[in-house]
Amino acid sequence: MKLDGNKVLGFLSFVMLLGAVIFYLSWSIAYGDWNDIGLYSISIILILFGVLGIWLSKVRAKDISIS
Repeated sequence: MKLDGNKVLGFLSFVMLLGAVIFYLSWSIAYGDWNDIGLYSISIILILFGVLGIWLSKVRAKDISIS
Protein backbone atom coordinates (compact mmCIF):
# COMPACT_ATOMS: atom_id res chain seq x y z
CA MET A 1 0.00 0.00 0.00
CA LYS A 2 1.45 3.32 -1.09
CA LEU A 3 1.02 6.25 1.26
CA ASP A 4 0.61 9.62 -0.36
CA GLY A 5 0.16 13.03 1.22
CA ASN A 6 -3.62 13.00 1.03
CA LYS A 7 -3.98 9.72 2.89
CA VAL A 8 -1.56 10.81 5.60
CA LEU A 9 -3.28 14.21 5.94
CA GLY A 10 -6.70 12.56 6.12
CA PHE A 11 -5.55 10.06 8.73
CA LEU A 12 -3.86 12.67 10.93
CA SER A 13 -6.90 14.93 10.65
CA PHE A 14 -9.18 12.09 11.69
CA VAL A 15 -6.91 11.31 14.65
CA MET A 16 -7.00 14.99 15.65
CA LEU A 17 -10.80 15.05 15.42
CA LEU A 18 -11.13 11.84 17.42
CA GLY A 19 -8.60 13.10 19.96
CA ALA A 20 -10.61 16.28 20.47
CA VAL A 21 -13.78 14.35 21.21
CA ILE A 22 -11.97 11.96 23.56
CA PHE A 23 -10.23 14.88 25.30
CA TYR A 24 -13.52 16.75 25.79
CA LEU A 25 -15.38 13.73 27.13
CA SER A 26 -12.59 12.48 29.38
CA TRP A 27 -11.89 15.91 30.90
CA SER A 28 -15.59 16.56 31.47
CA ILE A 29 -16.18 13.18 33.08
CA ALA A 30 -13.03 13.35 35.21
CA TYR A 31 -13.65 16.85 36.57
CA GLY A 32 -17.45 17.02 36.29
CA ASP A 33 -17.25 20.35 34.52
CA TRP A 34 -19.00 20.46 31.14
CA ASN A 35 -18.97 24.27 30.81
CA ASP A 36 -15.27 25.16 31.05
CA ILE A 37 -14.15 27.86 28.59
CA GLY A 38 -10.61 26.46 28.47
CA LEU A 39 -11.96 23.05 27.59
CA TYR A 40 -14.05 24.57 24.81
CA SER A 41 -11.13 26.54 23.40
CA ILE A 42 -8.82 23.51 23.13
CA SER A 43 -11.55 21.22 21.81
CA ILE A 44 -12.82 23.65 19.18
CA ILE A 45 -9.33 24.27 17.78
CA LEU A 46 -8.64 20.53 17.50
CA ILE A 47 -12.05 19.88 15.95
CA LEU A 48 -11.62 22.68 13.39
CA PHE A 49 -8.16 21.50 12.37
CA GLY A 50 -9.47 17.95 12.07
CA VAL A 51 -12.47 18.91 9.94
CA LEU A 52 -10.46 21.30 7.74
CA GLY A 53 -7.73 18.70 7.26
CA ILE A 54 -10.22 16.05 6.17
CA TRP A 55 -11.85 18.54 3.81
CA LEU A 56 -8.47 19.60 2.39
CA SER A 57 -7.41 16.00 1.76
CA LYS A 58 -10.64 15.33 -0.15
CA VAL A 59 -10.28 18.51 -2.23
CA ARG A 60 -6.65 17.71 -3.04
CA ALA A 61 -7.59 14.14 -4.03
CA LYS A 62 -10.27 15.49 -6.35
CA ASP A 63 -7.81 17.96 -7.93
CA ILE A 64 -5.24 15.23 -8.49
CA SER A 65 -7.78 12.89 -10.10
CA ILE A 66 -8.99 15.64 -12.47
CA SER A 67 -5.54 16.57 -13.78
